[in-house]
Amino acid sequence: MDETVGGSVHGVGPSTVLGGRYAVQRRLEQLPKAERWSAHDTTLERDVVIVCFSEQESHADTTLDAARRAAGLDNHRLVRVLDVGRSEGIAFFVEEAIHDSHTLTHLLEQGGLPAEEVRRIAGEAATGLEAARGRGLHHLRLTPHSILRAHDGTIKVRGVATTAAMATDDDVDAARAARTDAVGVVAITYAALTSRWPLPGHVAGLESAPHVVGGVPAPSEIAAGVPGDLDALCRLTLNEDQGPLTPGDFASQIAPWAMSQVQGLGGTRPVDDGSTRTIAMPREELDAALASVPAPPVPPPPVHPDEQGPGEAAGRGRHEAPWAAPAGAAVGAAALGEPTPTQPLTPATGAPGIPQGPVGPATDHDSEHDSDADDGVDQGPGQPGGAAAAAQASAAATAVGTALGTAGHAAGHAAGAAAHRVGSFARAAADKAAERRAQRQAAEERAEERRISLNQALVEGQEPLGPPLPMLSAETGTAPTRDQAKVVLAIMAAFLVVATILGFWGASRIGSNSDLGLGGTPTPKGTVKVTAPAVTVTPTPPDEGGGESFAILSATGFDPEGDGAERNGEAARVFDGKTNTYWSSEGYASPNLGGLKKGVGLRLDLGQNRSVSTVELVLPNAADVTVYVGQDRDSLGSATKIGSSQGKSGAVTLKAPSIVKGQYVFVWFTAVTQVSDGRFRATVAEVTVS
Repeated sequence: MDETVGGSVHGVGPSTVLGGRYAVQRRLEQLPKAERWSAHDTTLERDVVIVCFSEQESHADTTLDAARRAAGLDNHRLVRVLDVGRSEGIAFFVEEAIHDSHTLTHLLEQGGLPAEEVRRIAGEAATGLEAARGRGLHHLRLTPHSILRAHDGTIKVRGVATTAAMATDDDVDAARAARTDAVGVVAITYAALTSRWPLPGHVAGLESAPHVVGGVPAPSEIAAGVPGDLDALCRLTLNEDQGPLTPGDFASQIAPWAMSQVQGLGGTRPVDDGSTRTIAMPREELDAALASVPAPPVPPPPVHPDEQGPGEAAGRGRHEAPWAAPAGAAVGAAALGEPTPTQPLTPATGAPGIPQGPVGPATDHDSEHDSDADDGVDQGPGQPGGAAAAAQASAAATAVGTALGTAGHAAGHAAGAAAHRVGSFARAAADKAAERRAQRQAAEERAEERRISLNQALVEGQEPLGPPLPMLSAETGTAPTRDQAKVVLAIMAAFLVVATILGFWGASRIGSNSDLGLGGTPTPKGTVKVTAPAVTVTPTPPDEGGGESFAILSATGFDPEGDGAERNGEAARVFDGKTNTYWSSEGYASPNLGGLKKGVGLRLDLGQNRSVSTVELVLPNAADVTVYVGQDRDSLGSATKIGSSQGKSGAVTLKAPSIVKGQYVFVWFTAVTQVSDGRFRATVAEVTVS
């Protein structure tokens, strides 16, 4: 990783303070259009990472907007964006610092990783990207530089939305973006297995994968111990344009994976001299192979030529030459299954330390020639005879040859046994691979035989359905008899007569108990009329406020400048009557909501228009809050302010100067305080509207 003290972004260097709080320390990486620096947050006293670039860059506005959207992601598999800002011509966004972490590119410098560790890294990265996809965000430019592994094995993905924005290629539809990220995770898997990058384009620190007909070789052709599912996914996705459509699809196909870091070595190791490393037989197995070789027979002691007859000496000279023993050893090695080239000893090339000259008894012809020569030589006094000297040389050569033959025989047996052992391993591996290929081919053939089209699945093999069972008896559909018709008509006539009588009787009773001057009976004489004084009753206007509290129909998070929701699952806690349960917003990096938005809060639905005069709040933590009432559920533009409170906690009562009518009550926070988890959140325990 590039760690220098200077930068190409004008105005940024060690000790530069951005945004009035971030003290720049050391450059970590030089990006194509930006720089990544380590820094210290002087406000919260923590280490952070800053990605900065000039405000004049064409991608500046889109990158800052992407960073603001990425700041809403709260997933432990993604590097969090903590803040976004501008400072003296420099645009920047702040990421969390992952101490003692390494990129996947750095981890692959020593070769591929263990297959199960690759599965874990790819699964964690895919799960994090799927969480981002659920919020409408994508990476689009995933490389091993984007994957970080912390000292405890935690996997994090950085650069979601921002990397593509800096490359000005974030204008991609959702389906294509999801497929791009899925292919990127598969490429990460390939690279982690083989330490080679399979996609077009160069990745610093990694070799490009070799190209073959149809794409790139399968990982199993480069590295050993590659699981079948990872090998098939890489081959289908990178060479046949198939495979997962989203990162979530990929994660579900390779699950489950280990929860912690998997230690060990991968299937590929770099070799300095470019040669191919071979497998060495363990010392214990070699000792066992040597122990299984039978001991060679002990050769008979050499016989002096004077102690054997002429025929016996001639037989040994013709058939049992001392240098025949190594050749016999070679034959023994060949009998174990491995041809071993041999080089017979000759008098011209004797073993080191052995005098050159005749090394064995002569043949019949040579013996006779030597006898004739000896007869004509004058032997001086004090010197041994020629026959005695020849006999001594012959005996010494016989002993040396016999020893060499014995050693060669033993070495040949040992080498043959070891070679046979290694050859057996190789043949077993080849037989097992052939058996797996045959099983896979048979399974594919069976699957092909069982494959049918959709029409065949819907039509073939289905028995014809019979008619549905009737819901009524068969007699129900027959025509009624004449007697049945008469009974029905009689019942209907009786019903009409009764209805007519009741109607006349009810009409005659209208006005019978009132004196409306409609021709009724006149008032009898002597009747006294008493007129009571008029009483004026003033009706009480309904819903004028100040009385009982109104029922709250529902509550949701209100985030018009973000994704429209703010922890909706906790919103119902504000009207459950319990002060020990509360709603809290998402976490932010500063009291002003990280500078990402003007405010955030809750929206309460009263079900219908109400006349609101008082709103009571129970705030677990101090905050600046304002309450509005309005008709529009999606905006505060037409809402009327009830009241506001600054920096208070506990029970807060806000009263309106006059009655405000509306269906929706908005609790709007503009400044919040830090809670126990170190983040800045808005909190509400109870809301009462009256």
